[in-house]
Amino acid sequence: MLSDLWPGLDLRHLAAFSAVAKTGSFARAAEMLGYTQPAVSQQVAALEKIVGQRLFERSSGRAQATLTEAGSILAGHVDELTARMAVAKQDLLDLARGEAGSIRVGAFQSALACILPHVLQRYNSRYPAVQVEAMESNNDIPLLQQVKQGTLDFAFALLPLDSQTFAYRELVLDEFVLVSKRGGSLPTRIDSHDQLHGLPLIVYRTCRSATALVAFLTANSASPTSSFDQTTTRRSRKWCEQASALRFCRGFGRASAPTRRGVDAPYRHCPASGSSVLAWRADRTLTPAQQAFVDVAAAMYPRTRAARLAS
Repeated sequence: MLSDLWPGLDLRHLAAFSAVAKTGSFARAAEMLGYTQPAVSQQVAALEKIVGQRLFERSSGRAQATLTEAGSILAGHVDELTARMAVAKQDLLDLARGEAGSIRVGAFQSALACILPHVLQRYNSRYPAVQVEAMESNNDIPLLQQVKQGTLDFAFALLPLDSQTFAYRELVLDEFVLVSKRGGSLPTRIDSHDQLHGLPLIVYRTCRSATALVAFLTANSASPTSSFDQTTTRRSRKWCEQASALRFCRGFGRASAPTRRGVDAPYRHCPASGSSVLAWRADRTLTPAQQAFVDVAAAMYPRTRAARLAS
């Protein structure tokens, strides 16, 4: 059946057809393509067999050719196909050069607010054809899981990470800030871990940075008292002040960040910090567009201290 022959359609058939249609001659078509005239005739004959209709009226000697009605109809489609193939070729060349493609990036809230917009602005100015899709999460745990599963290309995350699973580029040295009730007994400046010994902390239940902070302070003999009960966790999300509780505020905010959130409380820099990174699967080879994204982010934030991100 004729329908069974269409899968045998070859681009060489269409190239020969198009050349003959444009030149009106098998001989001139052969010159245009760099083929012999018999080769062009064979390609056109094969195409006519596939479509089941005569496409050219041949003159004596079969050198001259004019399109039949069926040939004219096919010529319009072939012109469209040729244009689409040219676009496809250019798209693939752009992809190979890192000038096209798509990137899926996950970011926890503070990174989404204070890092990603600046990276995207510079990246899009250099690679406008690359589509970047951003996904937000309260913390980096689900984002890292999606990177492992391949549904995200990158995730802004916090150290430490499993180096067997993830490769990463460090971006921001992220300092902890201590917030307490105004007029409390804490000194204006925290210079030693010992000054934090036994202090109650209000932390997020699922925040890896808070867990890392408590582990860091415990390892340095500070041993704070952590509050993880559901009520305290819920209240801490509203930036609630308590007379006998302190909060370590993580990441990317400036000194005025708590005030913008509606908390009028003094803050103190603490002798503890961590690193925020851009992470991807360690076993993955980055495309040029993805590597360019890493390079732009690294150039903008070469382990910048968090307090400088507002500039």
